[in-house]
Amino acid sequence: MTADLLLTNAHVLTLNPQQPMAEAVAVSGETILAVGNSTDLQTLSGPLTQVIDCQGQTLLPGFVDAHCHLLALASSLTGVDCGEETVKSIGDLKRVIREQAGQTPPGEWIRGYGYDDLSLQEKRHPTRWDLDEATSNHPVRLNHRSGHATVLNSQALALAGVGRDTPDPVNGVIHRELHTGNPTGVFFEMSGFLRERLDTDRGQRDQGISKMNQKLLECGITSVQDAGPNNDLARWGVFRDLVDSGRLVSRVTMMAGASHLAEFAAATMAWGFGDHRLRLGHAKIMLTLTTGDLHPSLPELKDLVSNCHRGGFPVAVHAVENEAVIAAATVLGDCPVSPDSREYPALCDRIEHCSECPPSGLGLLQNSGAMVVTQPGFIYWNGDRYLSGVAPELLPYLYPIDSWLNAGVSVAFGSDAPVIDPNPWPGIYAAVTGDTRLGARFPKPKGASRKRGVSVLAALRMYTIGGACAEGTQQIKGSIEPGKLADLVLVDADPTRLANSALKDIKTMLTVVGGKVAWRRSLSGQD
Repeated sequence: MTADLLLTNAHVLTLNPQQPMAEAVAVSGETILAVGNSTDLQTLSGPLTQVIDCQGQTLLPGFVDAHCHLLALASSLTGVDCGEETVKSIGDLKRVIREQAGQTPPGEWIRGYGYDDLSLQEKRHPTRWDLDEATSNHPVRLNHRSGHATVLNSQALALAGVGRDTPDPVNGVIHRELHTGNPTGVFFEMSGFLRERLDTDRGQRDQGISKMNQKLLECGITSVQDAGPNNDLARWGVFRDLVDSGRLVSRVTMMAGASHLAEFAAATMAWGFGDHRLRLGHAKIMLTLTTGDLHPSLPELKDLVSNCHRGGFPVAVHAVENEAVIAAATVLGDCPVSPDSREYPALCDRIEHCSECPPSGLGLLQNSGAMVVTQPGFIYWNGDRYLSGVAPELLPYLYPIDSWLNAGVSVAFGSDAPVIDPNPWPGIYAAVTGDTRLGARFPKPKGASRKRGVSVLAALRMYTIGGACAEGTQQIKGSIEPGKLADLVLVDADPTRLANSALKDIKTMLTVVGGKVAWRRSLSGQD
């Protein structure tokens, strides 16, 4: 048999413990044919084989982003940047919206992304009236950097049909004036509610999807897991169209919103449904303290988890605060998912984020059998704000990745994009060093014998084979082995031989998805 693609003269980090390193990889169709030295694999080259000389650069398995929000990422890439580097006050916010309004035909949407109330001088969310001062001729929508809050101006509120008498939906909060009950334009945990009521600009969305596709490939991300809590059958149809049309090249696993499982059941779809390009993943459950109380309550969460399991879905529970993490771990320990005999037998529940995890929750986490899917990039991008705003006694237990590994908890990495940039390397850097973007170091847990941080290889595993385990596809992706999908990324430096301080600056040179070169860096540095 001859190879369709042959990558030679590479430093291959396979992340396969049976064959940790190699020089060359041969690909036939979508899968890896052979892994070995360049001389031996040359025998697999034929007249139609595409041969790529990697010139000693490092070849890795393609990254698996185990938690992101794809359509929100696409939208953010065409919206107004309202992040803290650009917008430092509500006055700045009005200015950038006003500038965008000057370039946008009246009546068309203006969308802003990345504002942070805690980073604004006023330390508050903007309101509909703030946005009205920037433009009265356009509907305006701002998304908070966390993805858990949205602000609409008065025109957008009217289009959404939201007024004083609109009741708060289940799990969501419409912020209101105390003395009138009128909406201020600020919404919490209501992205699904607003999606149903507000039309999107198709042209703007298509432009954003094109940019998102290129962004993922440039980052070497060959598989993504969309963690939308409102993902329904219609959203599945959107992803099916994007994947089948080739507009989205990276493989997608779409979580199912727990409130939409009846739709999937009616279509005879459960966890694992689909193909190698698009498959149905875990049931997503939001466990929040938005209203000050745990929602859903512990008994409600137990019922919800049990119902998901009975419907053929393991669960992915969003839990950020320590109280939520403890509740999630308790319920998942009491209601374990049962492995089955389907194609991917290593079924497990997940806890998403697990941001606060003091020792009081670690034992429960161990006993739960759940996998943690977390975002080390938050340490890099948000860490300086955490260091100045989080209680000092809690800081050592924010994203304690090494503590989880030492306790035997399985961990996978994701970005939560567009909350932060999807590039895996700043997250890998932070997981290894414990350092923030400005170079500050997170404190180690009390009694720890060394500074916090994991090995480079451990971090790479959590962004590759760990992500595959999180969705149950570790038998077909996540490492470079014969028979696995040929999803590969070539980078400009060997992360295991590089100074840790340089990890965040590693660049993708080539991305392969399913045996096809999907992206490559040109000599000018652009794709």
